[in-house]
Amino acid sequence: METETVRNLPNPYILGKYGLFLTVFKNKHMNNIFPKVQLQTIVVDLHKGQWLKDALAAVGEELIPSNTLLDKTITGVGATSMELESPRHSIILEPTLPVIHDKAMNKPFLPVYKECKTKDIKAYLQNKRIAYKKLLSTPESFYKIKKACHELGMDMYQMFFCLFDECEKLTQDVDYRKKITKPMADFFQFQGKALVSATPLEVSDPRFEGFTRIKIKPDYDYKEDLRLIVTNNVDMSVRKWLLEDLQESPRIFIFMNTTDGINKVVEALDIKEQSKIFCSDASVEKLKKRGLDNVESLYQEPLGKYNFFTCRFYSALDIHVDVLPDVVLLTNLYEASHSMLDPFTESIQAQGRFRKKDEHGKRFKSLTHISNVHFWQAKGMEELEEEINRDLPVYWENYQNLKKRYDEEADLGKKQAIRKDIERCRFADFLNKNEKGEYEIDYFAIDNYYNSKQVESYYQNVQTLSEAYERCGYFNLTMGKPFYFPLGDEERVQLKQKELPFARRCKMIVDILDANRDHIPHDYLLLFKDIQDFDLIYEMYQELGKKVLEEKKYQRAEVKKELEKAKDEKKRFCPELLELIFDTFPLEKSIPQEEIRDKLAELYRRFGITKKVKLKTIEEYYEVSPSYDKKPYTYKLKAFKH
Repeated sequence: METETVRNLPNPYILGKYGLFLTVFKNKHMNNIFPKVQLQTIVVDLHKGQWLKDALAAVGEELIPSNTLLDKTITGVGATSMELESPRHSIILEPTLPVIHDKAMNKPFLPVYKECKTKDIKAYLQNKRIAYKKLLSTPESFYKIKKACHELGMDMYQMFFCLFDECEKLTQDVDYRKKITKPMADFFQFQGKALVSATPLEVSDPRFEGFTRIKIKPDYDYKEDLRLIVTNNVDMSVRKWLLEDLQESPRIFIFMNTTDGINKVVEALDIKEQSKIFCSDASVEKLKKRGLDNVESLYQEPLGKYNFFTCRFYSALDIHVDVLPDVVLLTNLYEASHSMLDPFTESIQAQGRFRKKDEHGKRFKSLTHISNVHFWQAKGMEELEEEINRDLPVYWENYQNLKKRYDEEADLGKKQAIRKDIERCRFADFLNKNEKGEYEIDYFAIDNYYNSKQVESYYQNVQTLSEAYERCGYFNLTMGKPFYFPLGDEERVQLKQKELPFARRCKMIVDILDANRDHIPHDYLLLFKDIQDFDLIYEMYQELGKKVLEEKKYQRAEVKKELEKAKDEKKRFCPELLELIFDTFPLEKSIPQEEIRDKLAELYRRFGITKKVKLKTIEEYYEVSPSYDKKPYTYKLKAFKH
């Protein structure tokens, strides 16, 4: 067993009778005003074929020790199973319901979630046939356990060991799931407590002072091959990859953090009947309204050829399939910024869902991440650090000023008004209400702020994203052949802006079409289908060409006039009209010019041609011999020109 001390910044917070004092510490890597907590790290070797309990037993630990952050390094080594099988009462906090449903199915464990009532928990705790009580709860439903224990007179903090599984979710999800961190005030009061994950993030909450980080270190090669494909058009790349390169795959698993993005992929590829989608209850309802039937909020078979998962299925879920699947991770920054996958956590967790191995130890045939990047629009980490360390102290100072005014104000009406300002201030995102209704700093929200900026910096360009994958140390990275298309996702976003002037939109589309005029496949044109005025602009380009549009400066009214003229000309010499004209006017017969004009005008009207017919218009169709000797003047039609 090897011991290593992790060097980090000192804690800048001093709690005393005069309140909270802020000190800014600087570091060459990160000027963080909320520095990470210093942890002692104990490294424990894991041999091939061992489970976590074997590795811990080798260093004298029969159970997961208390006050630890257990870093498993790899998924599927049995951390949760170890606690479920341990001879002690346990509360295991799981970040999402699908994991609880998976682990508690047909077992003497109580799943605690929205549908579970306090009375159900009390009945379970009073069941004497169950020696060791095991409660698996979502963070949002933990309060029910607390209430049940209180009503039964049980000392929850002494009775149970509390384990928070996939603990990085505390940081990653708190920006849209404020209640995920609610149990942490109780967590630190448990006599026995630990956090576990294969991909834990650093923490800044000072309550972690004194915790030990147990780092599981496999002594064998556990890296997985990953192909990274960076593209400027995710839709077209997914079409090519799924429908062409993986055409023969019997089972494909696709991880994407946006249900709208998943819906778009299914519709664009026309794979509705072959797909199954796993997402939240709210998203299930939304997608079913859009006509997608194979949508579930809990993982269950049968599966489809294409199986889509949102982020609530990335962690802890065990997927067993009879054939080696192909796994695809999708990121479309221009569809949804939250579709960014963190190579250090989410990419590792997603591939870790697959537990069944073939005779060669493989869990899947291929693992591919298809993503676009922000190119010059994204900020590098240095710039983001500067932004964070400029903005966050300002947010903090504004909050402190409001808090001071609130504490000093005696008038209840004014006090309430100040409280509303506190709730609206930017630092409110980093606050939580305790059981007394008082505001407390949510350190996980602060960690989320830093972490989200860090992940954002990975998607600055191809190099920064590939470097992130290389640094995470979990993958053998291969750069796939880049998929670049004339119409990129960035251009599509610009073209879809409603306030974009027609002339600007027209020019952008025409430039793209003209640059690829020698080969514009049908599926390529599908990319423009939801862009305003595309059908009109495409028709203008096809009928008039770029030169005419340039001459008219891409102005809608002017170009439409030219288009109508061009359409008229096309109709005037279409085969159907030419045949009627030939049948209407016989050769070598003198016919009054006005009669010819009137009959030709009638034919024009039948074909919707707006061009005015003149006496000489017939000369565009026939070689003629006019006669002006006497009225009515006549034409003798000598030969048909067409």
